[in-house]
Amino acid sequence: MKKRIFAICLMAVMLISFSACDSGGNEPDIVLLWFTTLGFEVELPIFWHGRHSAVVIDNFEPEMQMVAVYHPRSAEFGGVLFRAGRALGEHFTYDDPPFPAGGIMILAQTGGYTYFINFPSDVQHSPGTASGAEFLEMIGYNEPGHWDFLRDSFRFLN
Repeated sequence: MKKRIFAICLMAVMLISFSACDSGGNEPDIVLLWFTTLGFEVELPIFWHGRHSAVVIDNFEPEMQMVAVYHPRSAEFGGVLFRAGRALGEHFTYDDPPFPAGGIMILAQTGGYTYFINFPSDVQHSPGTASGAEFLEMIGYNEPGHWDFLRDSFRFLN
């Protein structure tokens, strides 16, 4: 009986040890960002791992919910990379967006809602600093097509 208990304990310690091992500190294969309050998820570029944060914005009208995704090291300057949102209604267009400030990318219009991404209309980083350079890399230096990964990886949560 003691041998059996010892063997079970030894196996448990080995399993815990192996599960606690990190394979060399590698970053994950993908970085998923779940917007549970909005009902969808998107994949972010790998280099965003550990370099972003999100906060629910709750000072909007009841027919719109938004989450701001920001760069914490640039928070002093706003640091907003983009805002994800869900607005009541499917009538919105690029020229008549649900959130008027900044750029807009409509991800989907279904089930009585418009799902969208909104981009800041102002500078959100400290120019000439390491954190500012990281922020600019994350937003793709505003190159056309940089944000397509948000549209391409958009999925509703089940």
